[in-house]
Amino acid sequence: MVIDQKITDQYAIYNGDCIEVMASLKSGSVHLSIYSPPFGGLYNYSSSERDLSNCASYEQFFEHYEYVVKDLFRLTMPGRVTCVHCMDVPSGNSGCDHLRDFPGDIIRMHERI
Repeated sequence: MVIDQKITDQYAIYNGDCIEVMASLKSGSVHLSIYSPPFGGLYNYSSSERDLSNCASYEQFFEHYEYVVKDLFRLTMPGRVTCVHCMDVPSGNSGCDHLRDFPGDIIRMHERI
């Protein structure tokens, strides 16, 4: 379900569940996508099981995120790009945790798909 959208002859912007919106778009129709995924366990935005931020683990986040990456691959025109806003994320909240290479994990998933 698209909550709101703006479509012109130069761009289209959609506000909605990314899985639902991407499924409705034509393959090879996206020139550029820009987004910021939930930061792999750093924030929880809702309790919905459909929300990527509501995963039990970092690994489960990437199981769900794989659906996004597969659809982005399907939608993106050859030679075009996807921009992902991300950062290293802490492995826990004790203050003594290591940083996880979230950007690297995202890149590796895009390369694998």
